[in-house]
Amino acid sequence: ISVLNTVMVMAKINANTNVLMDGAVKVYRRPNTKKWQTNFQIAGHWIRLSTGKFDLEEAKAAAREHYLEYKFRQKNDLPVVRKQFADVARLAISDMRKQLDGGSGNKVYKDYVVVLERYMIPFFGQKFITKIDYEELQRFGQWRVEKMGHEPKHSTLNTHNSAINRVFDEAVARGFMSKHHVPMLVNTGSDGERRPDFTRDEYATMIRKLPSWIEQGKAGKPSDMRHLMRDYVLIMANTGMRHGTEAQNLKWQHITLFEEKGQQYLEMSVTGKTGRRDIICRSGTLNYLKRIHERSQDIRNMPIEQVFKRRLDLPVFRLPDGLVTENIHQTFRQFLKDIGLIICPRTGQNRTLYSLRHTYATFALINDGMDIHTLAIQMGTSIGMIERHYSHLTPRLKKDMLTGRRYELSRDEFDSSNF
Repeated sequence: ISVLNTVMVMAKINANTNVLMDGAVKVYRRPNTKKWQTNFQIAGHWIRLSTGKFDLEEAKAAAREHYLEYKFRQKNDLPVVRKQFADVARLAISDMRKQLDGGSGNKVYKDYVVVLERYMIPFFGQKFITKIDYEELQRFGQWRVEKMGHEPKHSTLNTHNSAINRVFDEAVARGFMSKHHVPMLVNTGSDGERRPDFTRDEYATMIRKLPSWIEQGKAGKPSDMRHLMRDYVLIMANTGMRHGTEAQNLKWQHITLFEEKGQQYLEMSVTGKTGRRDIICRSGTLNYLKRIHERSQDIRNMPIEQVFKRRLDLPVFRLPDGLVTENIHQTFRQFLKDIGLIICPRTGQNRTLYSLRHTYATFALINDGMDIHTLAIQMGTSIGMIERHYSHLTPRLKKDMLTGRRYELSRDEFDSSNF
């Protein structure tokens, strides 16, 4: 009986299925449709297509053409599976979110997801990813300007390019496109405007007013926030680390205190969008860390040197009860408003915690005479970025040469370690 059933099933299949090209291609008709379909396997992928034909012989001819076309694509390293951009983008987004949820993803992935969902998918969504070429990217660039209402900055385009490259990488990895068919991305964004920072006098005024401003705060958490903000501000301005990711990732285990030739140095290992790097802190930074340590209820009875040596896996920037806050920028903004330093008169922009990083760069170039190469390594950025954003300092850097004078400012004049 089983043999008879097998024969009957084969007879039923053969009535609707035709085999071509030595069995490589099948032409068949599905229930409830009069058009013939075809399927075949290329490079491990099953290709299923409609021949668009009602006549069997015409359908066979169309199936042969499809098969030979895909064999040609395989031979010439062309993708055999066609996917729309939106489908691949969602795969890339899903992968980035899984990495973020698992704690292994770079936090910049959040920005990539926003860019893909806000700009890339709405524009490229229904287009096949293999059809996105230079001309299509140019059209996207024009559309993006209209959507934003302005020309995007150089840094914005870097983020956009990195986001779409995640999609292209996903497509290559899954065989949806070949690596050498990925379009070349360019960054023609305008250089960033001069960034808001603090002059020496403004910085000194800000630091001088911090103690009295802290005393004016309400007892409890408001006062704790002000104390933490003061030390956060001083550490940012004396290390050049990035506010946000690098500061949030900093733990006591990442700090090393060492001596060389009778001099004591403080080193921090920070992690952010450019990976991990080691930085040397300005003198005085240890004092700010000691204040945070003394306010931390769970570790203040342990000497800070032991905190470093034991490599405690605890965040540095936290309140006395151990709570990590994301509201330091709001406290800093209110402080600047209260003392009248919120607006940078040279740029007309509001100052933020990022202004402390720019202040560090400015002081390093002007006051310390640090070379651009060393500064770029310390700040985890490129020499080109330093040149673009701090070229306005050139006259002051060359002031002795330009005036014919030799004048050197003492670092003690600006040392903030007493604050």
